[in-house]
Amino acid sequence: MPRLNVDLSVNDYDRELFAERKIVLELREGEAFVHIVLKIIAMAMFHHPKLQIEPTMDDEDRYKPDLLVRAEDYRPELWIECGQVRVQKLDKVTFRHYDARVVVIKRYEREARELLERCRGEVRRLEAIEFIGFDSGFVDRVADTLTGKNDVVAILSGASLQLVVGGTTFETRIHRFRA
Repeated sequence: MPRLNVDLSVNDYDRELFAERKIVLELREGEAFVHIVLKIIAMAMFHHPKLQIEPTMDDEDRYKPDLLVRAEDYRPELWIECGQVRVQKLDKVTFRHYDARVVVIKRYEREARELLERCRGEVRRLEAIEFIGFDSGFVDRVADTLTGKNDVVAILSGASLQLVVGGTTFETRIHRFRA
């Protein structure tokens, strides 16, 4: 199982946040580098000291997020899905964790918009979900540069995201959709 070490530096000008975090991500069987890139982007965009990667969930919780921030009472506060996610899962998660904010991060703007449309009429608490996508080719270009050890700088300002990976800069617009 390949392992990626990432030294992530986050410069979020809107939140006046400057933070660093070391991450170890393991590429699971059948998982693409694109999924790893989406997790790195999500960690930068939603940086929080309590942000967990693939946390363990309670036994009665059938579903598991890619990233999670728990409230003081241990319930999910921010639930993040990266890449593929079924409409049924989004319905169950938003209904069960009724006060959690849910974010779905997709590779392309088009995918985020299409998933929002597929969720209409199927997800009872659609207003709880934010769908995010990126410019065509952005995630793929970043994925192509990842190696075993990576220095990643994420610069966020408004609707723009820059990722500097090993000295190469990639830019995208952050496309956000809500019901």
